[in-house]
Amino acid sequence: MSKTKKAALIGCGMIAETHLTALLAAGADVIGVYDKNYERASSFAAAHNMKAYGAMEDVLANDIELVSVCTPSGTHAALAEVIMEHGKYVIVEKPMALTVDACRRIIEIEQKTGRFCAPISQLRFSPVYRQVKAAIDEGKFGRMILGLLSMKYYRAPSYYAGSWRGTRAMDGGGALMNQGIHGIDMMCGLLGYPTLVSGHTATLLHDIEVEDTAAASLVFPNGTLGVIDGSTAVTYAKPRRLELCGTTASLTIEEDAIVHAQGIDLPVSRISGYKSFDDPTAISTDLHEYQFRNILAAIADEEPLYYTSKEALRTVSVITAIYESSCSGNCISLLCPENMI
Repeated sequence: MSKTKKAALIGCGMIAETHLTALLAAGADVIGVYDKNYERASSFAAAHNMKAYGAMEDVLANDIELVSVCTPSGTHAALAEVIMEHGKYVIVEKPMALTVDACRRIIEIEQKTGRFCAPISQLRFSPVYRQVKAAIDEGKFGRMILGLLSMKYYRAPSYYAGSWRGTRAMDGGGALMNQGIHGIDMMCGLLGYPTLVSGHTATLLHDIEVEDTAAASLVFPNGTLGVIDGSTAVTYAKPRRLELCGTTASLTIEEDAIVHAQGIDLPVSRISGYKSFDDPTAISTDLHEYQFRNILAAIADEEPLYYTSKEALRTVSVITAIYESSCSGNCISLLCPENMI
């Protein structure tokens, strides 16, 4: 890779440590951090031998090339816009934005500024995802019949208490928009983006404004049918599980491991490195590192950006369509990807 890219972090929340570790491992020089709580930023900076910025303007005035946004979800879109307008590239934790319109606005700013917004979707960089995607593209599943995504998670009441999490304005949604978005994005990456969505959401356990439980059915462009369930209210939580069933092969992915395969020669493992279904801090940094290496290479024009804002828009559109269906009681028709931008 060419010369080291200077970077900064915005936000010192739960995911900031993951971003920092992965950025450093990918070869970036992370020189500072900004948080609206300066005391928290100072503590984080001191622990990692970097500068704490007292204002957002100080970050943007610096000669850094890349800013990684680790703030509450409801702030992502506006921050991404400002950062790109100041000539910087930006990494944004999921979701990139809470609405389809906000996602489209980010894409417009990319086109205007020549900078890109790289939304986090680390599962797309998993070796398992790449293997399964290649097998599907090569026709090794025959005709795909069913995709079944199950995300039975648990979050303790303390996770939401006194937090932006679970609020409509800052979280945009619950079990799907926050916890389930990675699984939905992986499903859509493998099967394509659905053309029809029907869903139901409910708040069955937690004292929050958004859903803690959801179920949806989907129709994909080639006729494949899909089912999604997601929750943060399942006391005995289980790993995220995606079953893919074709006419000649089927397999099951749990978190980042293939745990069952029939009719296809892919390595099966009973070990997964992810335990975030019942502990949001229990995530590996490996897949973030893979994605950050691609982002740094894309900035240097050494390879294309593998996961783009356009892909993130499409995934957000699926989730918001499920919400719309739940509110209206109607099946929601989605535009084909080419017409969404």
